[in-house]
Amino acid sequence: MIIQNEEFGRIEVRDIPLANGFLSETDDFYGTYTWSGRVLVSGNISARTGEKDWYHVITVQDDGTDVREVFKGQIPQLAGANGIRWMCCPDNKRILLGDYVLECEPDIDHCEKAILIPLIYPAQLTAAPEIFCHWSEIIIAPDNEHMCWTTLTMTGAVNYLGRLVREQDCYTLEDVCIVSTVKDSIPDPMHEGCVLPLPVRGGEVKQFIRGGRALTMVGGSDSITESVVQPLDSEEIIQITHTPGYEETTIFSPDEKLGVVMSPRFSEKTNCAVFGLVPQPYSMAVQSKVINIFYMYCVSGVRAFRKGNVGPVLIDIEKSCKLGRSYQGIDLSDPEGRWVYYSPISWHPDSTRSMWNERIRPAEKGAEAGTQKCRLRMCRLLDRKAAEPIPAAATPSSAEIPYAVFLDSSSKQQIRESKFPMRIMGKAEGYVVNDCRPGNPSVCETIYDNFSDDGKTFYNGRLHVTAPDSIFAPGETVFCADLKVSGEHSGEMKLRAVFRRDDIHAPAVLSFQSGADGMPESRGYSSYDGVTMKIEDMEP
Repeated sequence: MIIQNEEFGRIEVRDIPLANGFLSETDDFYGTYTWSGRVLVSGNISARTGEKDWYHVITVQDDGTDVREVFKGQIPQLAGANGIRWMCCPDNKRILLGDYVLECEPDIDHCEKAILIPLIYPAQLTAAPEIFCHWSEIIIAPDNEHMCWTTLTMTGAVNYLGRLVREQDCYTLEDVCIVSTVKDSIPDPMHEGCVLPLPVRGGEVKQFIRGGRALTMVGGSDSITESVVQPLDSEEIIQITHTPGYEETTIFSPDEKLGVVMSPRFSEKTNCAVFGLVPQPYSMAVQSKVINIFYMYCVSGVRAFRKGNVGPVLIDIEKSCKLGRSYQGIDLSDPEGRWVYYSPISWHPDSTRSMWNERIRPAEKGAEAGTQKCRLRMCRLLDRKAAEPIPAAATPSSAEIPYAVFLDSSSKQQIRESKFPMRIMGKAEGYVVNDCRPGNPSVCETIYDNFSDDGKTFYNGRLHVTAPDSIFAPGETVFCADLKVSGEHSGEMKLRAVFRRDDIHAPAVLSFQSGADGMPESRGYSSYDGVTMKIEDMEP
């Protein structure tokens, strides 16, 4: 398929042919570009071998030729791990798997011997009772030494940075520090009983950029979530995407001019934009309770059964940063809607090719047992003249990162400190109050009283959510908004949404059934600067 686009020129989108004889179309497999430009393909072949956690790993050119074997054997998945990942190290000799490092001799491209070496995390990140997943994302820096990963607790995500050290029979992590927010606010010296909000660093890490001196990750915003850049050598946070819906991963090209984004922005019924159309500044209490339910709806639900897509979307990084909501990029998702995007996204070193993984939605016809369920998909920008890749640089140590929190023997640092109620005075006028009351369900709300930071746009009203105490727990989440925006920007949210999940692994369902009052349980709209979205348009 060729997409002709004024911004990017001709874009070829096609499958990467499967390596016949090495992997079967019915295997559970993933692929990623290596730093030399080959494609590493990992297949879980347990169903064929009858052996648990059995993998077959090869490399291949992205036209399907020149198949070379890397590894075949058992890789036991550990409890509390987010599966087995395949993050190729820039030295092209090692692969970071999450709880292991696969060492390849002499290198990944010409592997004659592969050794699986355990990776040992600090004990307080694996043994603490509040840890839900000791890693959900892992990335390796261009210096081949620094590793960043996301740990999930029952209340959210925490990101760590450490230095990989090869011991005699394992890898360990030294100079470990927290690089995400552990405290929401500090006392406001000008207003007794009020606080000053601190920058929110957090969400899962996705990539090292700027040669290893910055991270891309899922970040917070005044809407839902956005892709952000978090430098390690300064305190700034740079927002990359600007949409009212749920945004997650942006993976930069090696020259850092383009990006491929995991985004449902082209999935009209599932992108959750009605919840983010009206900006909601400093709504941390409510947003912390609903972000995961939005993910379980627009990502997990689409992957399981719901019609829609989660991208990928090709963007120009500079345009995306500067043009805001008016910039959309190019939709690269399956035009037939049968295949759904899965991580990871990766780029060829030449910055003209990107690839990702797709799986057929289980509810689709043709997804029965014994048929193809995975494919590798790529795009090639046929007319692009790429710049040189950003060279590797020294990744800052914990002592050089201005906001780093050193990891000690205590596990308490893993929980973000939020003291409620939290009153924030507007820089120009009014205030906003955040409050959360734990329980089953917990109740969180954000209340605006003529709040304005710029003296031009004013907020009045309330956001309210009841939800399970843990953001990962099943149950019912009810989001309500009665919010009015006036002044330079104008809008309102008159919205009620009821989400339900049957168990911890189940996607979220948005209920439109009649409630006790005879009205649909989910109803209402959002309007902002002349754009209106109705929640009823999300009804299947």
